[in-house]
Amino acid sequence: MVALADSIARPRPTIGPTGREAVDRLALWLLMAVGLDLVLTRFLVRLAIFVPKGDPFATAGAVLGRIGAAADALVPIMGILLLGALLVRAGSAGGRIDQAMLVAVTVVAAGGLALVVYPPTPFVVVAFGLLVGALALLAGVRVGLDRGLPLTARLGLAALAIAVAAAAMSRGADGSGVSVGSAGAWPIGITGLTLGVIGQVTFVAGAGLVGLAGVLGDARARMMRRRFGATGIMAGIAVVAAGTLAPATWAALTTWSIGLTGVIPAPVVAIALGLAVAGLPALHERAPSASVGAGIVLLAGYGLAASGLVLASLLGLIVAGIGVKDGAASGESCPIGETR
Repeated sequence: MVALADSIARPRPTIGPTGREAVDRLALWLLMAVGLDLVLTRFLVRLAIFVPKGDPFATAGAVLGRIGAAADALVPIMGILLLGALLVRAGSAGGRIDQAMLVAVTVVAAGGLALVVYPPTPFVVVAFGLLVGALALLAGVRVGLDRGLPLTARLGLAALAIAVAAAAMSRGADGSGVSVGSAGAWPIGITGLTLGVIGQVTFVAGAGLVGLAGVLGDARARMMRRRFGATGIMAGIAVVAAGTLAPATWAALTTWSIGLTGVIPAPVVAIALGLAVAGLPALHERAPSASVGAGIVLLAGYGLAASGLVLASLLGLIVAGIGVKDGAASGESCPIGETR
């Protein structure tokens, strides 16, 4: 175990500016694509369900739906481009664990495309979930051992990795009643419902912790905290107000857009959201890759079955763990794609 931990935490060689800039740019583009998908496809298009169906609302809803479909397709496209850049990086400067992880992520991406055409069997669902879960947990271990990140950020990213893993493994429960426990993938008999609860708790906790890491950051991030602090407070108040004034509508929208099904009380979600909105921009001043990677995972949501969002979550965890210098703990920022 000590040898494995040492291998995971071992410093990795640097890459040239071209590869660094490519990973940096594509990670930001994936972040924007996932954010656009959340706002358009998973929120506004779903919100249109509650709007009257007559004109002009029907026409506006149809146009919005087409734009949302384009945004939805943009996520896997940007994910595949970022995966390609990471593969090039790993081939030239990455270690064996980097290369093995990215090959496995490539299998996940190919499997997600294949499942669009071929209906999955229960065995394939369980195997696919276990692969995604194992990759998420390994990425969480890697970023958790990265001492170049603040402890709070490491704990938050590790919690997000557990959430991604729990969501993937809980998909072993399908409509035919085949569950992760009954399928034999988990000898201890953990059910999909239990994993779902664990995943939602860790997802919200991870959002709050990575945001708190930025809020508690050094003096360089003070301006960012002031600029986005009010926005975070307003976002938290909006969640509480929506959950109080229209609980049924808000519950449906949060399930569709983020994947939270009411396990976590709205005030707790509001606090985590407020911290994430206020803290992630500040964390970007100190650890850009951790901020961007965490943002990708959070915007992709918890447990949503779209293969593009699953790929984005895995890539977000990987990006969060590759771009912080050893000197980042002293306030030195670096491009997202730079490795040790």
